Amino acid sequence: MHLRVSDQHYALQYDQNNNYMLAYEDIDVNVDSNLIVVEPYVCLFDDDWKIVDEVWEYMQYLLHIKKLSFSTVITKGSDLKLFYEFLQQHKINYRATTQKTIHDFNVWLSRCDQQPLNRIISSMKNFYQYHHQQNGLSTPFDTSTPSSRPAPSNGHTKNAPIHQKLIKIKEFDNGIRVLSKDQIETIFNACTMQRDRILFELLLFTGIQIAEALGLNIPSLGIPAKRPLSLDEDNSQAKSYYHQHKTGIQDLNIPAPLMEKLSNYYENIWLKIYDSKKMHHDFFFISEFHNNKGEPLTYQAVWERCRGIGKKTGLFFTPEDFRHTHAAVLCHDKEGSKRLRKLLGKTHVASIDTYAQIAHNDPIMNELIPYYESYGVIRG
Repeated sequence: MHLRVSDQHYALQYDQNNNYMLAYEDIDVNVDSNLIVVEPYVCLFDDDWKIVDEVWEYMQYLLHIKKLSFSTVITKGSDLKLFYEFLQQHKINYRATTQKTIHDFNVWLSRCDQQPLNRIISSMKNFYQYHHQQNGLSTPFDTSTPSSRPAPSNGHTKNAPIHQKLIKIKEFDNGIRVLSKDQIETIFNACTMQRDRILFELLLFTGIQIAEALGLNIPSLGIPAKRPLSLDEDNSQAKSYYHQHKTGIQDLNIPAPLMEKLSNYYENIWLKIYDSKKMHHDFFFISEFHNNKGEPLTYQAVWERCRGIGKKTGLFFTPEDFRHTHAAVLCHDKEGSKRLRKLLGKTHVASIDTYAQIAHNDPIMNELIPYYESYGVIRG
């Protein structure tokens, strides 16, 4: 495990195997590559120098949402590095930890000289609490809260939190989570903005990655532009953290019903914002709020929308869950399996095998297959 930190701006770039790699601003980045510009970071890498996604997400949350000091986040990152080294040695997935895992980690830490046990365990607990609240991840720590009592007539407890029953997403090997048809509809029905539902449908029915989706512009979606766009490439790059400069998306198979929704959103909402804010970019997914209206939608903002829906429904999901669901459905037939291999690449053979097992053996497919057929994603 390797912890790397920087208080400078940097860029993330996809390599040929669709894995992230760092590309600093002083490096000449190929304009045809996938590029995401991000603010200061604390990042944990595994021994193959691949980003540990769940730690990355948590570190970004601490830096940019909670606004903790850079030194504090580095300390928490160092604590999690120790924990992941322990998990690696004992071949334990972070999703499969138990109270016994925590006990064994305590023992393991006690053998290390001058390690602040209480602080490290606290960092772990906060890490798991975050993913429990955001993504519905099972946690080895106690997350129970007192059940709310009926509010008395004087209203003193009217703002007390109400316990929301969690809706579990079915999880398989390799951290793959697949949404059921009912869960998908729960998410869609909870969307209060047309943009959010369209984005989630795009992830679900095309299998595109969230970073790629946020980097889509009007031409890449095949929507005829109805305005002569005034583009300022340098300005759009500076304002678009987490965005790709060039998406490089090929063979994006958008079903006809979704394409109609994308076109309607462009004509009825996007163009009005474009005209009113005099935008200098053509990213399709944009903010609709007053403070940053018209600016490219950020990865951070998408996570906030997911979290808000999770709090409202009890169904905590991530953008990646849509991609997993799409991949499992594609494995239903040979034609879909070929598309999936092209979508994921050769480095995901183990995941493809898991998707195939889900597609052919799990009851969750009984409703998903007809659902995807009705959208024209797969053939009946």
